[in-house]
Amino acid sequence: MGDTGRGLLGLLSPTLLGQLLRELPRGETLAENVQGGLLTPEFVQRLRGEGFSGYALAQLKANLAWLAFYKGRLLEAWRQTDQGSSHGVAAYQATQGELAGGTLSLYRLSPEAIPPILALTGGILRAAALPAGSVVAADLFASLGQEGFTGALVLEDGSSGQGWYFSRGQVLFGAEIPGGFGAGRLHMAHTSAEAPPDLFTVLEQQEQQRQQERLEALWGAAQAVLREYMGRGAVPALERLRRTHTAQDPGTLGPSLRRWLETSLEPNAALMFDRLVKG
Repeated sequence: MGDTGRGLLGLLSPTLLGQLLRELPRGETLAENVQGGLLTPEFVQRLRGEGFSGYALAQLKANLAWLAFYKGRLLEAWRQTDQGSSHGVAAYQATQGELAGGTLSLYRLSPEAIPPILALTGGILRAAALPAGSVVAADLFASLGQEGFTGALVLEDGSSGQGWYFSRGQVLFGAEIPGGFGAGRLHMAHTSAEAPPDLFTVLEQQEQQRQQERLEALWGAAQAVLREYMGRGAVPALERLRRTHTAQDPGTLGPSLRRWLETSLEPNAALMFDRLVKG
């Protein structure tokens, strides 16, 4: 899809951006207003495996959430909040936490339609707050077509607005060129040349990092206990312990180390291990 940016996030109100996302073309409807809890991890994995391109809209009480998929990758999540909005991993995690009490709609689009839409929240700002009345619509659309523009053009008129999306200079979704813009302000963002990271991959990497930190904390606690009880013999004892306790899951390794300390040393060693692990 240059560096990723924030698109029009700093220019459009959450209300207007929510309106634009609600008004996106529906393409092929896969689900509409179904129970939000149906977006299970298993279903998400299915979307990944199928290389799904499209978007999901979730109604979470009074707030809206939007997820954008491109060839099986989750490239954006955006969510209205009481204070404004959030996007990226934080928005996805918050949405997942509230989906059970909301409704979900899922729409398939062609892969080429997704990058221009992503310009709304992750594109590179091209123009901001241009007086719409001073721009000749036909000339602007012709210019964008000649340059092969890919991105989003938004007309903001008070609390409402309209969006047009371009792929290589072509206006998508059969949108008509307006006769004129009239009142309001124009904003434009072009799609970043580099695709944003897959949020699924980011989350997996974060979980792996948390797992590694937890493992290191467990081994650090075990080492401290061994030093307390064995002095100089702690180093070879720790090496032997590492060879016999190879679990990479903290939920398995922690109890295993605790049992060894309790049976090989004494119960108080296990209690010391507990205190160190808890910090």
